[in-house]
Order: sequence, then C-alpha cells, then structure tokens
Amino acid sequence: MAHKGETWNESKTYRDAWTLREVRQITTQGLYNQTPTYHTNVGFSEDGEYLVFASARDGMSAIFAAHVPTGDITQLIDPIDGIGGYGSLQYSAGSAMSSGKGVIGSMCIAPRSGWVAFCDDEALRAVQLGTLKERVLIPHIGKQWMTGMPSIDPAEEHVVISVKSAHPELMLGQRPTKGYMEHFAGGGMKLEFWQVPLAGGPVEVIYREDNIGCSHNPHCPADGDLLLIDRDFPPKFWGGSDGRTNRIWTLRISTQQLTELPPRDQARFQVHSAWTWDGEGVVYHGRSAVSGHYIGVVNKRGETVREYLFDKAPHYGHVSAMAGRPAIILDGNLSTDLLLWLYYDQEQPRIEVIARHETEWNSIGGQFPHPHPLCDPAGRYISFNAAHRGRSDVYAVTV
Repeated sequence: MAHKGETWNESKTYRDAWTLREVRQITTQGLYNQTPTYHTNVGFSEDGEYLVFASARDGMSAIFAAHVPTGDITQLIDPIDGIGGYGSLQYSAGSAMSSGKGVIGSMCIAPRSGWVAFCDDEALRAVQLGTLKERVLIPHIGKQWMTGMPSIDPAEEHVVISVKSAHPELMLGQRPTKGYMEHFAGGGMKLEFWQVPLAGGPVEVIYREDNIGCSHNPHCPADGDLLLIDRDFPPKFWGGSDGRTNRIWTLRISTQQLTELPPRDQARFQVHSAWTWDGEGVVYHGRSAVSGHYIGVVNKRGETVREYLFDKAPHYGHVSAMAGRPAIILDGNLSTDLLLWLYYDQEQPRIEVIARHETEWNSIGGQFPHPHPLCDPAGRYISFNAAHRGRSDVYAVTV
C-alpha cells in the first residue's frame, strides 16, 4: 500500500450501455473499495469534486479521496495494519472478510471544510482533505462498544456517532458460540449516542436507550439539532426488529423528543432511509405486508408525502436522495443491476434509468458489494460501489 499524501491514477472510463452517460471506474486495485453509505451529505465535498472512500490493499487499509473529474486518488492517512472494521467482525460473529482492525466506509465528510470523520479499531479520528492534518476525536472507544456511522452537523461543528453493545465473546477475543443477534435476542443491548466537537474536545453522551440497536444517526441537512435514527428491537434488530414497532424516527437532541416516521404500509420496518437534501423529508423503503416492496417519502413531522407499492419487486436494495430532483435513487428492489431514479412529484411513480451498476451481490462478504449510491451536493455525479470476482470498486457516473 502507498503512504499518506501519495497521489496516483488507476481509473478508466466508459459509456454506460443503457444511457450513454460517462462512468468513471475510480479504483481498479485492492480487495475492497467502499464509499460511505446512502445518507445525504456524507461522501462528496461541497463542489462535488472530491469523493472519499476506504480501501484494503496488501493486508492493510486506509482512507482515500478521489478527484472525480480526473480519477486522481490521494491517500489521506498512513495505512492501518488490518482490513475490515470491528463492526464487520461483530455482525458476522467472526466469519466476515475482516480482521476487525481496519477501516471501511464508516465515515462522513464535512462538505465545506473537508474534514473526514472515520473509525478505526480503537478511535474516532478525522483528517482534512487539503492539508492532510489529523485529529483524534475519541482516542479509546472501548472494545465493549461497536460503532455506527458517524455524522457531522450542518454547521460542521460536531460529530455524533452511535455506539451499541459489542458481541460479548468477540469483545474478549474468544471464538463465538452464538451469533450477534442471538446473544441479545433476550435483552441486554445498550445504545448511546456520543457527541464530540469536530475541532476536538470532551465527549458528551446525548442519548441513551436500553434493549435497542442503531447504526445510523445522520443529522438533518437543515437542522443540526435533529437526527434521523433507527430503533432496532430484538429479536431481529436490523434484520426486522420486533415485527411491530416502526423503525425510523427523528430525535431532537435538545429536548430528547422522538418523532415516529411511519409508512402507510402495515409492515413498519423500513429497511433503509435517508434525508432529502432540503432536510424536509426522509426517503425510505421496506418489504410490504402485502407483497413486494413499498418505497416512499415522509416529512419530518411523520406525514406521508408519497408511498408507492411495487408488488413484483422481490429484490434487496437501498434508497438515496437526489440533489436537484424530486427523485429517489434506487440500486435494487426494482432491478438487480440498475441505478434508477424514482420520481415522487406525482401520484403515479415514474422511473428513469441512470446507469447499470452490475454488482455481483454475493461475490464478496459483508456490505462491500452493495452499491450504496450517493449524489454530490450539486447533483453532477452519482457514486456507487460494485463487486466482481471477489473484490469491489468505486465508480462515479456523470448525470
């Protein structure tokens, strides 16, 4: 693996066969290359020029930034000895493609200042895109905790990260006899949200709840006091919760008020969700109580804006919000291999093909083959991950 500050280009471009849009395959080397996930304002700089991602190469891993128009890659930190995150090891009860000591796409970027917050095995850290200056925000998270996805508030002053109970056997370095969910199915899960200044400072516990899990807590793009959270109950947690409680909620930090964001469908486990770019709504999808999937938009007060039922949509996928269009980006559900826009500005849904992602969903362990599409703040690019023949790469399509 290269060293901090080194820059190179391994990219190639092609025209998408469906839409003739230009697609840049940014990475062509390494075991996994993974962007942040599908939540708004996490992957690109404000001007859309730079995209951050994690990569594992030669048994090590690090954080990188790609200059999207050219494909130039800069390594932002010195390599970490190890691949996969601690959470990857936890979720799979030790069987994932992970040493548990590396870095993956559990990161986010402050779009204006360029600070990237990310987790390694021991700490919550930050690195600045332009200067490569680093900060250690939380030096010792503790093996008893498994971290979620960090989020930076719109003022770019604070980072909030969720922590939940780690697998009790893996925490002690023991060979697991039970899976993660099985250990906590009867209770005992602890959840906390930690807030720390992006410039460095004391850690504050801003929320606690017992017997639930949460890995995602993105700030509302227009309100730094409001988080979108998952509330995952036993026995299935992120795999289906308790089968009756709504999954996605907002949390107002200052008052601790929880607001339910329910679907119209009777199946109240929204598999994925993300803020719209104006911060007024949340896009979501879930498996319907009837058949197939529902995909919709709810405002931050919990009122349905649109919800569509696709009763012949059996496939897994994600939702992401598109900047500059009343559209949800889909990478699955309606197609196994296409990125799609689902427009929600009318009663009947309208679908447009963006490009083909062609990921082989099961060709590599964990979430590395999941496309997890993201658009930049100006709506110029959509990034995605795709796996082939046991490894994954990062792409960006010009839209």
